[in-house]
Amino acid sequence: MRTMLLGVMATLMMACTVAKQNSNNNERINPKDEHIATSGGSFNSLAISKVTMLPSALMTIELENSSKKPLRVWKDSNSWGAARWRVLLIRKGHLETFFQNPDQGFTVNWPEFVEIAGGGHIVQKLDLNGGNWCGLGRCSIYNERGFGGEKVSFESNDMLIIIYDVPSTQEARDEGVWYGVIAATATVQ
Repeated sequence: MRTMLLGVMATLMMACTVAKQNSNNNERINPKDEHIATSGGSFNSLAISKVTMLPSALMTIELENSSKKPLRVWKDSNSWGAARWRVLLIRKGHLETFFQNPDQGFTVNWPEFVEIAGGGHIVQKLDLNGGNWCGLGRCSIYNERGFGGEKVSFESNDMLIIIYDVPSTQEARDEGVWYGVIAATATVQ
C-alpha cells in the first residue's frame, strides 16, 4: 500500500510540476480557444471547493471555476472524462486506494464537455459503492454495488484525499478543455 501511495503522490507531483511549468509560459496554451486562460490562469482556475460525505461512501464534490472566464471540463460519460477520480482513504494509519475503473465500455464515445461559468461551480457525485470503481483488491463493473459483495463505508476520523486527474490530450487542447491535477482533503466527522 505504501508503494501505491508513493506512486500516486509521485504522479500528482509530476503533473503539478508540468502544470506549473505551463502556467508560467507567456504564450497561450491553446491559441484556438478563449476557454483556456493564459499565463497562469488555466491550471489554477479549477479547484475542489467543497466535499460532503455520507457514511455510505457517497461524496458530493463541488468543482469551482475561480476565473472570470468560462472553463470546460470533460463529461464523465466519455473516455476523455471517465476514470479521472481517485480517492485515498486513510483509516487508523492504513491506506486504501480507490480509483474509477478505466475498463469501461461506451455505446457512443465522442469528446463532450460541460462548461463552468466564470466564478461558478458544478456538482459531481462520487459513490464508491456505485459501480465502475476499483478498490479492496478488485474492480467493480457499472451495475455492481460494492466490491465483490463487500461495501466500503466511511467512519468518524477517516481522512480522505480526493484527486481529479485529467491528462493533456490533443482533444483537450483542440476543444479548450481543462487538464491538470487538483486534490482536496477531508476528514469524516
